[in-house]
Amino acid sequence: MSDWTLGGNANGTPSYGNVIVARTAYRLHGTSRDGAQPFLFATAPYQIPAGKTLVSVTLPTQTGDPRTAGRIHVFAVANDGTPVPALTTVAAKDQTAKAGQVLTANLGSVNGGVPGTTGYRARVQWGDGTVPQDVTIGASGAMSGQHSYPREGTYTVRVTVWDTLSSSTGSFTVTVERGGSQPAIALAAAGTVRTGGAVTIEGRGFAAGEQVTVSVGTDPGRTTKVVASATGTVRASVPTSGNAQPGRYAVTATGASSGVPATATVRVTEQVQAPAYRPRMVLTTTSGPRGTSITVDGSGFAPNEAVTVVFGNGLAVSTVRANGDGVLSGATVSVPGPAKPGATSVTLTGATSATKVSRPFTVTG
Repeated sequence: MSDWTLGGNANGTPSYGNVIVARTAYRLHGTSRDGAQPFLFATAPYQIPAGKTLVSVTLPTQTGDPRTAGRIHVFAVANDGTPVPALTTVAAKDQTAKAGQVLTANLGSVNGGVPGTTGYRARVQWGDGTVPQDVTIGASGAMSGQHSYPREGTYTVRVTVWDTLSSSTGSFTVTVERGGSQPAIALAAAGTVRTGGAVTIEGRGFAAGEQVTVSVGTDPGRTTKVVASATGTVRASVPTSGNAQPGRYAVTATGASSGVPATATVRVTEQVQAPAYRPRMVLTTTSGPRGTSITVDGSGFAPNEAVTVVFGNGLAVSTVRANGDGVLSGATVSVPGPAKPGATSVTLTGATSATKVSRPFTVTG
């Protein structure tokens, strides 16, 4: 039998012609898990030659520590009664397919044996490292399945059928040629977005009406699903993570049935920070009677923005403009006639920066 984790390579090929019956997602290691994926293997069935009777089975002598040397576990099933026709499978003929397109494959046929209450069971290994799939078995025993190969090449397909007593495996090859239409995507906005912004893609070459999963490889990743049009086109927007670091990230669109990923690269840049304005102002005089002219100097405003000068509670209002450095120099405001003696203020308000600064002024009698 093969090593039960294929040496830690979940995509490895079993030795000795072993057939993969099942595979788990992980292996327990103490109270945690490790990355190995254990398999349940079956050997090829052994047919006792006609006219012969099995007398004994001799197993190897096992020595050493069971933890390091391992142990063979033997399971036996006995059946008394009239022999039934042996389980027989007829392997399918070699077939061809196109990359990225769904292959509806003839997987051969099965007869004989002792089917269960739900009939035969079968599983297919497509030969491209994907997880084995259950097989559809018709009333006549004909087997079929669907698969999409993403790349060109020649793949060996193995189909294992079992009933309540035994199993049988057949194989054939699928030669995958270049597909006529390969999915492709293009990014809007020259392929550049700011952190937290949305990546917009337009794609073509997908199967009509198939569901397409679009993902952006920022950390954490972002994914959305759309349905291709009748002509195989898609359009989708996927927001990047608000915590994404500036850099280049993969954008992938994969059709559920075509299975061929279309990729592109997006450049994520830093979010532009709004400038912080902290205006300041100085009055040439801080007190005086009605009619007093007050010269106002200010700084820290947005470049060339309009600045409103207000005396008191709107008794006098005028508008001036800061220069390219956000500086206001020599603006004047007079104490208006209606001003009452006492404490008041002069206020500057920037139209662009939306900032405000005030200084006290006292109107004398």
